[in-house]
Amino acid sequence: MSTNGEFWGTLPDEVTALISLGPDGSKAVDASLRTLVNKITTTSHTESTEEALQLLGTAVGKQKTWQDPFREAGILDYVLRNLGDVSIPLALRRQYLRIIGNCVADNDINREVATKDISKIVDCLPSDDLTPIALAVLFNLCNDFDPAKAAAAVIRLDFTLSGYLAGHRISDAALDYATELLTWTTEKLTAAQFNDDVSLDTFSDLVKVTLNYDEDHYHECVAILVHYLQDPEFQAKVATPELLGDLITLMLDFESRITSDEIRAVFEELAVSKSTEKTTSDNTNVLLAAQLIGNISAVSATDLFAQRFNVRSPVIETIRAKLNASPSPSTICACVMLGNLAMSDEVCTDMVKIMELHLPLAKILSSSTKPALLYAAAGFMRHLTFPEANRAPLADAGLLQTCTALLKQTDAAVRGEAAAIIGKLVTSNLHNIIKVVCEKVGETVVPDAHPIVGVEASSESTVLHQIVEQALAPAGPLPSTAMKNPTVELSRSIVTILRFLGRPSAEDNVDAIREQMLNVPLIARPLAKLVRQRFYADARSEGLLGLGLMAQTSHGAKLLIEEIKEDDGLLEAIKDFAEGKEGGAEQQTGSASGRDYQNAVVLLQALQKNWVSKNSRLLLFLTDA
Repeated sequence: MSTNGEFWGTLPDEVTALISLGPDGSKAVDASLRTLVNKITTTSHTESTEEALQLLGTAVGKQKTWQDPFREAGILDYVLRNLGDVSIPLALRRQYLRIIGNCVADNDINREVATKDISKIVDCLPSDDLTPIALAVLFNLCNDFDPAKAAAAVIRLDFTLSGYLAGHRISDAALDYATELLTWTTEKLTAAQFNDDVSLDTFSDLVKVTLNYDEDHYHECVAILVHYLQDPEFQAKVATPELLGDLITLMLDFESRITSDEIRAVFEELAVSKSTEKTTSDNTNVLLAAQLIGNISAVSATDLFAQRFNVRSPVIETIRAKLNASPSPSTICACVMLGNLAMSDEVCTDMVKIMELHLPLAKILSSSTKPALLYAAAGFMRHLTFPEANRAPLADAGLLQTCTALLKQTDAAVRGEAAAIIGKLVTSNLHNIIKVVCEKVGETVVPDAHPIVGVEASSESTVLHQIVEQALAPAGPLPSTAMKNPTVELSRSIVTILRFLGRPSAEDNVDAIREQMLNVPLIARPLAKLVRQRFYADARSEGLLGLGLMAQTSHGAKLLIEEIKEDDGLLEAIKDFAEGKEGGAEQQTGSASGRDYQNAVVLLQALQKNWVSKNSRLLLFLTDA
């Protein structure tokens, strides 16, 4: 016994002597290390063993050249194998962790070995004494080593860490490690993991953590939340009163932290149309704010949001207040959310007649210069124009003039929404048609600096003058074909007016309104352009209908003939419809194609009836048709 006691008393000295030789890779050093492992394995004297292990951990931490010899001699395997033994004192397990952490630092071979036992390292986290060092070891293991990150994701280290953070179980000294590990693990989740209940619990914990977190890690946590929110399936999962309420609070808090220059940059980042000169910002605050606002807005497009929320929900009341506050990027979120709730006539009518949401919305549309905000506000306003009962009040509130001004915007998406609003306002509404055709715009609309040839811009022109002018103006490219094309929407509004005025009517002034409409210069040209374009099939059909309606009077027929003289292609397009070659009866059997054929025939018959000309080529065609 005395010999054994003397032997174990000198174990730290043996380690010190061995370390002093240096990791020269000689067989003698390797043999000594193996002997040392055997001695440590068989000892029961924890104090001297702890000291010896501490010396080993310090040595490999100071001199990385010990990393490979430690692995080859079995020291790394020994500490990994025994780390999970809860019967071993915490003091020894702490030294195991030190050796592992220093052995795997920047050493992929050792990391590969340790990754196989990553769960043993994670199992040390519940012990408060081991939590900080276990996190440091996990950091060294995963840093720049994807296999370890993936292994951490498999065992859902993200869930463990978010719970510890929410429970304030991680010391300030270890917060950097925990936050970085949480980021790495989240990035490695599979699609199935990303959308399971564990991820939702993790996200919920992290939202609470972020709302109460220290400044040093605030942005990292927001970035992780944004990573989750970018997934469309996950967006539906957060459409709950508690979670969405917390997210809106977070969004407003984040927005309050950024500078005025960053606010402007966020508006630019959220714009749906970006010029070629604009590039994605490299400012973290700008990117995170834009992504947070965009993704929280997207939550409101999910079915679960529509099922769980209404305009009176407390969460919606909070975001609704943004309409009356000074405009900011989060106002975009308010417009999108409320717009997605405005999906029925009843709701839209209440929003206008009871809640009067159109008033702050109209103020935004008339005063803001931010395309992102204008697009969102116009989209919301367009929803409010769907109920017929809303159209006259909205026009009386100045919406027609506001939209006419918006047609001067350079952003094609904003112009498209404004044009679509005008089209809705004049649908089945004589009150608004009179406003468009007969009332002067006055000083509301500044004449275009570059008017279209043939259109005499006037500060006292009607809304219809502006519609024609802008329908003929060059249109910029749209980011998406799903967006409203301003040229098409404006031309459609002309057709809508003609259709309403052409119906059997008891109103005495319809003919006079139609005649005043036909007096607008180039009134037929937007419809001719609709017929000539080939991208929007429905719009082409509407253009054909509009020309047919126009040709029902001698004045309208004369205008159409003038357009045909200016553009031979228009006559050929009409001929194709009449002969069934372009969406006509010979090509398709659907109701739309048959209607196009019939409209073309009606148009040509109207021309024969209402106009006589010496143009033999046209007369020949009309006779053949």
